[in-house]
Amino acid sequence: MALCGTSVLALGTTLVSGTWAWDDAKPVQPAGLRGVLPIDVPATLGEDAFAVLDGNWKEWGEKTAAEVAKLYSEETLGIEAQRQQLDVLKKKLLTMETSLRDARYRSIHEPLGSLYAALNRRLAMTEAVLDTLTIDPQKAASEILEGARQQVAKSLKDLETELNTVKNGPAWLDYVRSAEITKLVSDKKGTEAVPVLSAVHQKLSPSDTTSPEIRKFLDGTRLVALRQSLDEFVKLAAAVDQPYNPEKLRAEVVALVASIEKYEESQSSTDAAAARKAFDAVRKSSPDRGNRVAAAMSTHYFNFNLRVVASEKLLSKLASESTTKQGPVKDFILGANVSGNQTTTVTTGIDLKPSNDGIRLNLVIDGVARSSTVGVTDQANVYTSGHHAFKAWKPILFDGNKFTTSAADISVRPYNQTTGVSTKYSNIPLFGGFADSIARGEVEDRRGQAEAIAAQRVSSKVLPEFNSEVDVKVGDLNKDYEAKVSSKLREKDLYPSAASYRSSEDDLRINTRLMAEHELAGGDGPFVAVPGSGFVLALHESLLNNSLDRVKIAGRTMSEDELSKEIESSFSDLLGRKLNISKKVDETAESAKEPATFVFPDKDPLRFRVNNGQLTLAIRAGLKQKDEDIPTQEITVPLMFRIEGNTFVVESGEVGVSPVEAPANAGLQIARAGIVRNKVKNALPTRKFDRFINIDKDRQTPIHLGLAQVKATGGWLTLSFE
Repeated sequence: MALCGTSVLALGTTLVSGTWAWDDAKPVQPAGLRGVLPIDVPATLGEDAFAVLDGNWKEWGEKTAAEVAKLYSEETLGIEAQRQQLDVLKKKLLTMETSLRDARYRSIHEPLGSLYAALNRRLAMTEAVLDTLTIDPQKAASEILEGARQQVAKSLKDLETELNTVKNGPAWLDYVRSAEITKLVSDKKGTEAVPVLSAVHQKLSPSDTTSPEIRKFLDGTRLVALRQSLDEFVKLAAAVDQPYNPEKLRAEVVALVASIEKYEESQSSTDAAAARKAFDAVRKSSPDRGNRVAAAMSTHYFNFNLRVVASEKLLSKLASESTTKQGPVKDFILGANVSGNQTTTVTTGIDLKPSNDGIRLNLVIDGVARSSTVGVTDQANVYTSGHHAFKAWKPILFDGNKFTTSAADISVRPYNQTTGVSTKYSNIPLFGGFADSIARGEVEDRRGQAEAIAAQRVSSKVLPEFNSEVDVKVGDLNKDYEAKVSSKLREKDLYPSAASYRSSEDDLRINTRLMAEHELAGGDGPFVAVPGSGFVLALHESLLNNSLDRVKIAGRTMSEDELSKEIESSFSDLLGRKLNISKKVDETAESAKEPATFVFPDKDPLRFRVNNGQLTLAIRAGLKQKDEDIPTQEITVPLMFRIEGNTFVVESGEVGVSPVEAPANAGLQIARAGIVRNKVKNALPTRKFDRFINIDKDRQTPIHLGLAQVKATGGWLTLSFE
């Protein structure tokens, strides 16, 4: 109030004197997003981007483009107005999301999906940045410390629960100073708790002098969790009193937003590394440790970049196998010597089970045992036709690294039909029929008992064999998976940095992320429907680019043949088989007088972008020439996809060429661009592939699997097979 009164008095004095001290006034501090977002609207959200929406969507697209421009361009918007503008755009986003889930709007799903993805990640980042810049430092620090305190309490409680169940376990609680930690946590101590917790942390950390017995105890899962939670609490408590520098945070947020926008445009590894560095800086400077920004980054730039969804019907078809076994029957049942023959038919299938911590399924066999037997006693011969249906299942879990099994189980539905009875009196008139009737009645009385025995016989025969066979096959599968998949992914530096494996009653979902510490990854998954009897493969552009970086093309000089062989060889080795891609070059493609030889720079020689229905290949390379080499050019080649009958067609569009460094002579660049354009066109002619795959190895009935749809939108290349 005193400051306010002084300001009013000063203002009155200034007005009376007729002057205003502009030069002495402090510059107005930026409010919220001012100076953080770029002045120009990103190209993927500009008027031209929304102009692809026509017809009934035309007016809506124009209004949405104007609202986006308002967020970026209105310098006068205060913090509250900025939040209101974000809410306006989130409503637009909801309209887009609803339409993308509606098959009636299928015709505009590709352009709408691209706009949705571009707007969604911008809004998420913008809101996170605004929240971070306007955060209450003390409240944020308190929330962070409270979260760490709760984690310590949970870790300690888990440890106490475990130790109370083992012999001499409670004695170890004194060793970890459990009572002191509990008191500190319950009293909600902050920095004053650090000395005790630091001492406990040190005590729980094994050293060279730690005895084997104590080391074994300290390496237990619960102790490691407690040690980690104590370490985190101590670090956070020490940081609570550090001064908060809002100007520094704002500068680092500006750098983060700028680097992400540069990455959005270039997809370059350099800009990705810059974004990661800026993000780390924001985390260190922000009172909430960057948690709000981290949540947005995790969803849109650190997310999975490979997604696979496969239907249960397809998996059952792949696992389906029918076998028939025949054999004699020789048994002793209910006082009768039983003999005859039996035919057993078994069909294998898959039954998925809901799980969020791995793919769970039952390997199921449905079978029928048909028998034709005669049971012989001193009193009668009984002829029986058996039809015993059974179902056995064995639970299997795949956690991303290996398959594990549980014990199998079985249910049997026995059924015996008496087809004939004969006794030693059967041929005696009148009395024989009476004797046979008595025998039939006796058989019928024992039918339930006989069927129970039949069910037990089927179970004792099928279950052990099924159990052991699956265990052996799963063991072999684990060996093959490690040798042919995991080890090769590690060898190629393609092993996922994060993965999720889930299953439901209808499908399984595998999500993985290829991302190193200097890279960015995927975003929200695309809107796709899973074919009823097929699977969907979705590849994010970051997966393509991060994978290409590992092929080690940068800095090399290679002919187009050498380049294709290098890529093919790398992935053939990864897949464990040669890639025999039959192609047919379009007749209209101009024949090259000599193959192109590319001189690739040290950074980002090949890059992919996926948007608006096409996969764009960006090449940064110079060309080797007999007379004079052409320096590094930026070359863009849009690749379009279509399905024609049994053929999948990949066709290149208009090739764009621009110099990395403009030559002094504009005419020289025109000539160079023409040469480069022709070389690239010849290196990337139209290709036609058979869109069907026949899976017939060791199968009774081959599976005909076909590529049904290809979508390229919002950074995702999605291929649907059925």
